[in-house]
Amino acid sequence: MFISDLMNTDFICCSKNDKLGDVLPQFTKTNSNLLPVVDSSHKLIGIITKNKLFQLLSSRPSFNITIEKYCNFRPVFLHPTDAVEDARQLLLKHNIGHAPVVNHEMVPVGVMSTNELLSSYSMVYSQLTSVLEIAYDAIILVNKNAEISMVNKGFSDLFGLHRKDVLNKSTTELFPELEIENVIKTGISIDNVPHLIEGQQSLISIKPIKENGEIISAICKITYRGLTHLHDAITKVRKLEKQINDYQIKINEIKGTKYTLFDIAGESKVIQKVKNEAALAAKTMSTVLIIGESGTGKELFAQGIHAASGQMGPFIEVNCAAIPPELLESEFFGYADGAFTGAKKGGMKGKFELAQNGTIFLDEIGDMSLHLQTKILRVLQEKEFQPIGSSKTIHLNTKIIAATNQNIEKLVSEGKFREDLYYRLNIIRLNIPPLRERIEDLPDIIQAVVNRLNQNGFYIKGVTHLALTKLMKYKWPGNIRELQNVLKRAANLKSGDYIDAEHIPAFTDLQEDVVPVASSPLTYKERIKTTEKDMIIAALKEANGNKSKASQLLGISRPWLYAKLKKYNLE
Repeated sequence: MFISDLMNTDFICCSKNDKLGDVLPQFTKTNSNLLPVVDSSHKLIGIITKNKLFQLLSSRPSFNITIEKYCNFRPVFLHPTDAVEDARQLLLKHNIGHAPVVNHEMVPVGVMSTNELLSSYSMVYSQLTSVLEIAYDAIILVNKNAEISMVNKGFSDLFGLHRKDVLNKSTTELFPELEIENVIKTGISIDNVPHLIEGQQSLISIKPIKENGEIISAICKITYRGLTHLHDAITKVRKLEKQINDYQIKINEIKGTKYTLFDIAGESKVIQKVKNEAALAAKTMSTVLIIGESGTGKELFAQGIHAASGQMGPFIEVNCAAIPPELLESEFFGYADGAFTGAKKGGMKGKFELAQNGTIFLDEIGDMSLHLQTKILRVLQEKEFQPIGSSKTIHLNTKIIAATNQNIEKLVSEGKFREDLYYRLNIIRLNIPPLRERIEDLPDIIQAVVNRLNQNGFYIKGVTHLALTKLMKYKWPGNIRELQNVLKRAANLKSGDYIDAEHIPAFTDLQEDVVPVASSPLTYKERIKTTEKDMIIAALKEANGNKSKASQLLGISRPWLYAKLKKYNLE
């Protein structure tokens, strides 16, 4: 709603040279508490208020004096296209009850007061109430304390309650299963999440409402009527999505990748920024350095960049931490026939040659030896290399993407990583945010993981509302990889169509205040061990010490569990 919809157009203007005796009667002809003061071109230059004139009259002035001394020549003014809420904030900020409205030429076209604004809110409230009553779904509006301020008939019918029984009551006490307070606390929307309510299969959506960046309320909608038709429609949409996905898979197979940038789930500002940077990185042959904690999806970004690039060759990945140091050089550059004792007959192509006209992804680049770093630097500088034992020079036409979960600047300062190689790699840099810094993306990521599980033989209709809220309370030190493992385990444990809260491991409840991984003094390997130990302890606690049940909860074999119990002195 705009100011033009509410402003009072019945107003009178005056001039700064008008006499007091002429201006006073003008206020009796209008309902406004101010008169716009205009110049000879009828443009606004100030205002004169009724209160100011009344104060003046108490001093018994001459009615022949001009009003110029008593005008406000720095008035707050509005435009017809201003939003009502913006106007309300402006009037509150300046502690005034009225303001002139001017067009783009500064000519007054109306007057706006707080009375009109209050009237507009009453009208909006009335309209909102009417909309809620005719809505097909169950709807409630709550304040920032999760107390119900508005409820429709659909909601009353669903829960079998009278409106007076729920108004101004806390949803935390009356309807704890909705967990609306969690949405208010986190600011994360929930869209069409399945939940069983009063014996009826329902879909819950909860959206926070913000004002000036602060959450002031939330609206909860529960769809429980006509779900059969809705599920049929969703099934048709999923079939169409599968056809599109199959087509994309065929395209990806040609380029040697599984994923594109479109497969990176999430709409938060931080992840959108990185996806935009990745799309720009795909348009050039410049080297790309991807920095991020383990499990954040660095390889997915690398594949997405290759899929979006003009490189029609394959995507070749090399895990620098997984190849024995003595084999790294031959793995990268290949070797000629008879290059050394034990060499494969006919020689072998290295990763760089295999990635010709494509992309080579150097994962865990921080674990590369200084000796090999020197050779890699030479390849980047000269754009050519020779296989071991060969005089043949291969000219490189390959896009290079490197990634690490380590603090590479620290490695450089400690002399463990060549500074010149660092600068060569760090042309375009992508900093992948950890999951805990984009927790609002969790529902989208969960749906993406569920879709992939379904493509791999599982049948999951979705994640229930209780399971989702349980997952949202966890800090995810292992990032998306940990989330994938949790959901895969839950998919194996579930007996129905949905992953429910009971299928989510208990350790997610124990980590609400986990110290972020980035601030932990532990090494990556130590963090992995700590997380693994905590998971085992939590599973044993949930299983009341029953090791067979604990191994089932963890999705591992009993011998493996016994070995870990011994390793961590948990026997």
